[in-house]
Amino acid sequence: MLQTHGKDKYGRTLADVRLLDGTHVNHKLVEDGWCWWYRKYAPGDTVLEGLEREAREAKKGLWVDPQPVPPGEWRKRGRAAR
Repeated sequence: MLQTHGKDKYGRTLADVRLLDGTHVNHKLVEDGWCWWYRKYAPGDTVLEGLEREAREAKKGLWVDPQPVPPGEWRKRGRAAR
């Protein structure tokens, strides 16, 4: 199930994703350290904030790297190198 929240500046749909078993995919990805909590599109979301903090402290997923590069910064570096 998708609960949409509009679109980002690139026209991509913003949504919460839930599986039939009730798993909240957005939360699970942050909890397991596979993505950042994007504050711009979920400001004040204390659940995502806490899940990201716990993943960072536990060095899960991308937080294994001592200095992971946020996606926007990574894209800027790629453009600068071209």
